[in-house]
Amino acid sequence: MTHMEMSHAAQDVRTAPASAFLILNSQVYPLNHDNIKIGRKLDNHIVIDSSSVSRLHAQVRIVNGQYVILDLNSTGGTYVNGQPVNKSVLYSGDTVAIADVEMKFVQDAPRILSKALDRTGPLELPDEMED
Repeated sequence: MTHMEMSHAAQDVRTAPASAFLILNSQVYPLNHDNIKIGRKLDNHIVIDSSSVSRLHAQVRIVNGQYVILDLNSTGGTYVNGQPVNKSVLYSGDTVAIADVEMKFVQDAPRILSKALDRTGPLELPDEMED
């Protein structure tokens, strides 16, 4: 691995979001790989036993520090909050449907708050409002 490749690998680790999950029927699936495969086949990270789900239906990837779901030319489609998608950034609380099987995407709130504060800074109230 060259110095440039090591630098990019280190950068990817720093930008990887933390603590995200897909929840399906009270089963919690941690998104702890860079590329999570979802489908009916048993070698997927998340296996959904439904005839409406393709063998390799979709995947969740980390792209620029965000979780992104991609439909893999499935027959039943992939949906985020009821809208059909080929590719979509996921936000905590999103409902993800793999064909007709719904899941909830949840991301660690402290991490989101920290990221928001990094971008916007803390809220500073005028002196007259602090009392």
